[in-house]
Amino acid sequence: MTLSVKLPFAGFLVFLFWLEPACFALKTEKLFPASPAPATLGHAKNTIEVASGRFFARFKAGTGAETRKKSLADAGFSLLKEFEFIGWTLIGLPDGMTVAGALALAKNIPGIEETEPDRAYRVKKTPNDPLFSSQYALSRVQAASAWEYDTGSSNTVTVAVLDTGIDGTHPELSGKLIATSQFFDPNSSGVRSENQPPTPACTHATRVAGVAAAATDNGIGIGGMSWGAKLISLKVFSDADCSGDCQDGTCLTANASIIAAIDYAWSSLTGKVVINMSLGEPSNCSGLLQAAVTRAYAADLLLVAASGNESDSFVDSPANCTNVVPVGATDEWDNRASFSNYGPEMTQRGLTAPGVGLLTTDPGGYATASGTSFSAPMVSGLAALIWSVKPSLTNGQVWDVMKKSADDLGLMGADAQYGFGRINAFNAIQYALNGTFTDFPGKYKAYAYPNPFRPKTDHLVTFTIPADVLGGNPEIKIYTQEGELVKKLTNPAWDGKNEAGFSVASGVYIFHLKTDKGNAKGKFALLR
Repeated sequence: MTLSVKLPFAGFLVFLFWLEPACFALKTEKLFPASPAPATLGHAKNTIEVASGRFFARFKAGTGAETRKKSLADAGFSLLKEFEFIGWTLIGLPDGMTVAGALALAKNIPGIEETEPDRAYRVKKTPNDPLFSSQYALSRVQAASAWEYDTGSSNTVTVAVLDTGIDGTHPELSGKLIATSQFFDPNSSGVRSENQPPTPACTHATRVAGVAAAATDNGIGIGGMSWGAKLISLKVFSDADCSGDCQDGTCLTANASIIAAIDYAWSSLTGKVVINMSLGEPSNCSGLLQAAVTRAYAADLLLVAASGNESDSFVDSPANCTNVVPVGATDEWDNRASFSNYGPEMTQRGLTAPGVGLLTTDPGGYATASGTSFSAPMVSGLAALIWSVKPSLTNGQVWDVMKKSADDLGLMGADAQYGFGRINAFNAIQYALNGTFTDFPGKYKAYAYPNPFRPKTDHLVTFTIPADVLGGNPEIKIYTQEGELVKKLTNPAWDGKNEAGFSVASGVYIFHLKTDKGNAKGKFALLR
């Protein structure tokens, strides 16, 4: 499954979504700027994280303490603390109100001159690996944002690389290897022998291992998807059959070796285990291989495999085996890679991940590599991250987290081209921490606050958008239930009036949110 090239050794705030990681005391929200940051702020993020339930306000000079308290109370707010030395007041929100909604409503409170959210800060997890900035794939799947919550080190997870043998001397991989690596000789019916330290039959497995779990934040080379995941090399190709980058067509293995390696992972490895199989053959899953997969899956191992590089509408085996996650490749612009196989298995249980021009480890140095072979270990590394942050999950639940948190690149749902979408590490960790989208808005769900909206007392209704469609050029359209356009907005608040400036009647209204990343919709009631 390989294609490779060898190298030497302010606007202000409009949209938000609710984040409530169960293991963090401070609840936060993400706020999205209405317009791109000016050139002088080009380094700014598209979103900022702020503390929930409060914001800062500066009152006009001469506004007395009692007046401030009364104005806030009339709007449903509370005065939490006076920061007299800077002239600002910390204000508490009523239960259920978002910060963006509060900031919009605060504009109508007498005496308030300026508002600011209470910004949240984290210990940063940007790794110091010098080549990290060249790893577009990690940026595309928002890995750095996920690492701020967990780097894969909270609980040990092992990625078993069932492949051509990892280079056990590589400085980015040697410290990640656990147990005793094994060789399952395809020329001797898969007979097992120790291969410690592991040796590479060709470059392939070393490149796969680097994508999933290269040592990260160690001041050299690259970063891997999971900093903390451990590796074991399950070598199923012989040195005599392979050479170079494994693209000469002679590097072959057989079912006997693959089945024996899966059996070893099932019977000998402890803890949470992800089996990565960046290999394949354009054929149906054999009954023998399916039996080995079924037993491993029943023992709570997670199996991931490359979909294939034949540009065919047929997913290779073992990716097409039941209970294996098939992984297709996307490019830097989130298009399906031209070589990436697709098919019904992708619709049933597939994912995609970057697989074009990935910078990774190579025997003696580093290389750029392309192929579904390198998309698969991105998924395996993400599975290791999820299991690290939430070890109570089953293999099926880990798969469910990845499926529900992926960025949908197709037609609003799973399809043969992209499966359930391109993985998103940040969304996945958030979902794993919450365990449900009940407290963390899911895909294509948007909300209005307050609901019901009473214009006479509430003045404004504000709209939220989930993180998966946060983007530039936001637009909101409000419709009647019959589909008649009522109002088009470019800000997150509405006063209950139509395009002509007249108050609309009581009823249920639909709102559509659109950005350059996608769409969301919701509904609310308006009561006169």
